[in-house]
Amino acid sequence: MSTAPADPRTATLALGAAALAAACFIGMDSTAKLLGERYGTAQVTFLRFASGALFAVPLWLWQRTPLPARPQWRWHLLRSVLLLAALLTWFFSLQRLPLVQAVGVGYTAPLFIALLAMWLLGERPSRWIWAALGMGALGVGVALWPELRATDAPGSTGRLWGMASAAVSAVTYAGVVVLARRQAQQDALWTILLVQNLLPVAMLAVPMVWLWQPLAAADLPILLLMGALATGGLLCITWAFSHIEASRAAPVEYTGLVWAALLGYAVFGEVPSVWSLSSAALITVGCLLLVRR
Repeated sequence: MSTAPADPRTATLALGAAALAAACFIGMDSTAKLLGERYGTAQVTFLRFASGALFAVPLWLWQRTPLPARPQWRWHLLRSVLLLAALLTWFFSLQRLPLVQAVGVGYTAPLFIALLAMWLLGERPSRWIWAALGMGALGVGVALWPELRATDAPGSTGRLWGMASAAVSAVTYAGVVVLARRQAQQDALWTILLVQNLLPVAMLAVPMVWLWQPLAAADLPILLLMGALATGGLLCITWAFSHIEASRAAPVEYTGLVWAALLGYAVFGEVPSVWSLSSAALITVGCLLLVRR
């Protein structure tokens, strides 16, 4: 499935929306990392979807867009399962890696997005998109190199599990994004937002009976912020992927590594290394190359 190419102005806005989505998602990751210090991975994942539903339900009631047709529900179910798997493994990795390193591994997802878009959506990325993807992948490699060299250091086993978990999250998230582009051509944005928050909440409701830990009142503002950032990110990325090819918008998500370095320092005291800064520079060049073309 493919769509007609967007006009230059719309394409630029879509790329900007994808970049804003990356910033929102890194902000959401920071709130999840904070909550993960006090609650389990499964509960943090449940809270992420529950807080998202607090915004998704009123937005859907405001717009009253049609619910998915019966044939589309299987795709929404598949996307929700993949999204649930992506966030469970992602939040697990956030508890075992510095924010910028977790994002570095997770941001191999655009490579899988481009490949899946070619296979499932029939997209044919140009050589400029491949160049941007290659530049972003090189930047990710630079960010990960110090960790790969220190596998025998104390705590390396936990970090390796975190890196493996982030890699699994990247693959499943790639499936989520490609399906998002498919569903954006079938259902309204507000409907997608509603369904992909409520279905994971329903899937996790039963396990939460045994895994639930009481919430501290001080964590409620963080919870609401997580829902707001997740909703903003999903709105931006869904709009972006409904206006331009998935493989074209994917490299812009690499800008999230820059936000991860900044928030890692500001919130968690993680000082970016020369490797991280070099990685951010490579990723930025790749995104500028994409926008230039």
